Amino acid sequence: MDMFPQSAPQETEDRLIREAMAEAAEGAPPLPDLVPVALAMGRRRRIRARAAIGGGMVGVVALGVFGATLPSWGTGAGSGDGTAQVGAPSPVPSPSYATPSPVRTAPTPGFPEPIPSYTGPTRTPAHVEPTPGESSMADLPAPERGRQEKFQQQAAAVLDELLPAAFGTVRPVDLTVSRYQGGSGGHVFPVVFSVRPTAGPSDSPQKPCPYDPEKEKKYRCEQVTLLDGIVARAVTTTDSSKGRKHVVGVDISFVYRDSTVVLSADGDDSAAVSAPVTADQLLHVARDDRFLRLVRYAEAFPMEPKQESVHEG
Repeated sequence: MDMFPQSAPQETEDRLIREAMAEAAEGAPPLPDLVPVALAMGRRRRIRARAAIGGGMVGVVALGVFGATLPSWGTGAGSGDGTAQVGAPSPVPSPSYATPSPVRTAPTPGFPEPIPSYTGPTRTPAHVEPTPGESSMADLPAPERGRQEKFQQQAAAVLDELLPAAFGTVRPVDLTVSRYQGGSGGHVFPVVFSVRPTAGPSDSPQKPCPYDPEKEKKYRCEQVTLLDGIVARAVTTTDSSKGRKHVVGVDISFVYRDSTVVLSADGDDSAAVSAPVTADQLLHVARDDRFLRLVRYAEAFPMEPKQESVHEG
């Protein structure tokens, strides 16, 4: 029978190892406590991580503020105060009527046309029923009708400022974009402001005034020069009413680019009252830059059907 259990040799071996290690470490300094060091390193790592996150957030905010203040150079879009609208769709450029495009541009489906700017009070249009077979503005598509109505409001305001006070308040007529009327003392004075495209400059020459001694009393014509060397014809016509009273009307016509421009003011035929405006006063209207701005807009963005030929007397 064995006197020692099997575990005795293992225990003896472990004891001898411990004694050898103790003798080897005798005289060495005690080991440092690693727990405080580990805690300090953990705190430093957390601080660095938080600083990195904070710096990243500041960078994102700064980038957002910087981007919000950048103008949208490519589209020209922005709010009224000059600050770009971040995230908003870019509006279609719409030049004001003061600077219309000098190039004839066909309307683009789905895009609004630039229109003259007008912020004054709305003038109630005068209603005229179309004759059988005649079309009116009511037959136009809604976007085009709105564009022409806004143009009429601007044109009526300009004519109201430039025509003599005796002409009364000028209002648009809802039949067609070229029709307006003044009113004073119960009388109605028809006005036409037409900018109609023609086939081309060579097809619409400005003919000299005809000379006919027999018509001199009822038809007086003179050629004058407007701004930029434009030659215009000013015609004063005198008609006899039913009561043999003379009713005087005046019209100015000239060619601008590829369009024929007509501005006329007639008297009240039913009351046998002449138009309260002279040829010189109507020429003053035609020379005014506000009126010519309207002409340039209407020539660049036509609102009347093309006139294939121009017949002048």
